[in-house]
Amino acid sequence: MSGTQMQKVVPPRLLVPYLSGKRTVISGYVYRVQDCVRLTTPESLYYGLDLSFDGSELFAEVPELYVMRWYARDVDTYAVPYGPHMGGDWSDAPPFAGNGFTTSSDHVVPQFHTVPMPIPAGAEIVHVTADGERPFAEYDGLTWRPAA
Repeated sequence: MSGTQMQKVVPPRLLVPYLSGKRTVISGYVYRVQDCVRLTTPESLYYGLDLSFDGSELFAEVPELYVMRWYARDVDTYAVPYGPHMGGDWSDAPPFAGNGFTTSSDHVVPQFHTVPMPIPAGAEIVHVTADGERPFAEYDGLTWRPAA
């Protein structure tokens, strides 16, 4: 997967901790950007990436989302979360499907999971609205800077 661009929606409560340097890791469910090219609005990301889970801060009509993107490196660890019915040992609360994909009926999106890993230099956060996306911040390896 090295060199593959990955992404994760940043929960609203973590945006400021990321930007201020208080949160310095990426963890949990992540997705390849190439698998999400049709997810261009907050609503399509919400449904396509299973963001309706219990405890989610998001809702289908959310007007904006922030998405972190980075390039996978050799040192990163990504696992396909297969449940017992697929020969794996993963279990998680719904909407987790355990088949390596999100539960979306409209979009086929492979799902990956990573243990906490440092944010790699060159990562970016993009602001996504119904009108499209725009660069928001870039990570230089030490701090987030406003996008040029």
